[in-house]
Amino acid sequence: MRRVYSFMAVSALCVSMLLAAGCATSKRTAAVPRPEGKLAVAGFSNPIYNWQILAGYLEEEGKPVPDGTLQALDSALVDALHRHQVFDFITPTAVLQCQDVVVFEESGLPKISAWKYWLGVAKCIQADTLLVPQVTYWRERDGGPNGVEAPASVALDFFLIDVKNERMTRARYEETQVGLSENLFTARKFMDRGGKWVTATRLATEGIEEKLMELGL
Repeated sequence: MRRVYSFMAVSALCVSMLLAAGCATSKRTAAVPRPEGKLAVAGFSNPIYNWQILAGYLEEEGKPVPDGTLQALDSALVDALHRHQVFDFITPTAVLQCQDVVVFEESGLPKISAWKYWLGVAKCIQADTLLVPQVTYWRERDGGPNGVEAPASVALDFFLIDVKNERMTRARYEETQVGLSENLFTARKFMDRGGKWVTATRLATEGIEEKLMELGL
């Protein structure tokens, strides 16, 4: 029988009382200074083979995200940048034109090919820094907001490429939502989500917000 994740009213009440008594919401600040020079932001890509990613490896190759996912993540990315007062950047639409120009090298070592491709895109668009977001794992929740058989789970990578120095900074976000009874250390996050099981898109949106700050954006 498939396991059913559910809430326990008593646990929820106890944790909510604890949080109300002791925790105050703090304003997030960027972990590092904002990158200098001209910033370009690529749209989300969805590598389905290991040679397509800039670093790391895929848990499962050959499994693309559902239709419409990348477009939704692109909108969330631009919205988050604007909330962070980042307005002067080359948009994903403009970057896409250079992606069409630069030919992805499928021969040779996988990581080198991906690196050369994105560095070529950055040089084509004449940016000092290029942000490359990739979604490497996506599982939608199986169920609804009040109970699931399998929770949502996502993995996102954000690569900030320094074009002049040909260096790359990576920020990775991975989360599989868990309930109150499974991990009290994530109780605050669970309650901030209204005590509900959220969608994969909601997890990814929170990941975008968090990792942009980590990269100074």
